[in-house]
Amino acid sequence: MRTREFNSMKLIKALFLVIIFSLFLPGNILPAQQIKSPNSQVDPFYLRLFDEGQQAFRRGEMEEALEDFKLAAFGFLDAPDLLGKTLVYLTVTAYNLKKNDLVEHYLKEITRLKLNKKILDSNLPSELKEQFAKIQSTFNGLNG
Repeated sequence: MRTREFNSMKLIKALFLVIIFSLFLPGNILPAQQIKSPNSQVDPFYLRLFDEGQQAFRRGEMEEALEDFKLAAFGFLDAPDLLGKTLVYLTVTAYNLKKNDLVEHYLKEITRLKLNKKILDSNLPSELKEQFAKIQSTFNGLNG
C-alpha cells in the first residue's frame, strides 16, 4: 500500500513537471503584485513536497530535491515567505548540480519578486543562508 502511495506521488510529481518547467522559464512567473496574500491557505500537497525536498537535499539527492522544490514553488505562488525559502533551496540545489542557468534564473526571480528581505528574515538554516549568500554574491559579481 505504501509503495502504491509513493508511486502515485511520483506520478503526480512527473505530471506537474511539465507545468512547472513552463512556469519557471524566464518571465513566466506571476508578477510580484499578484504574490501578496500571506494569509492564503497553502495546499498540504505542496507543503509535503517542500518537506520531501528538504529531506532529499539533506540526503544529498539533489535531482530529487530540485524536482520537489520546483513543484512546491508552484504551490507557493501566493505565499511569498514559503516561495522565498523554496527559491533559496532551488538556487543552492541548482548550484550543487552545476546548473548555472537555473541558478541565475532563480536569483533573478528572487530579485524581481523582492524576496531578499523575506529570505534574510526567514528561519532557514544559517548554513544554507550562508551558502546562498555566497552564491548570490558570486553570480551578482559575474552579472555586473
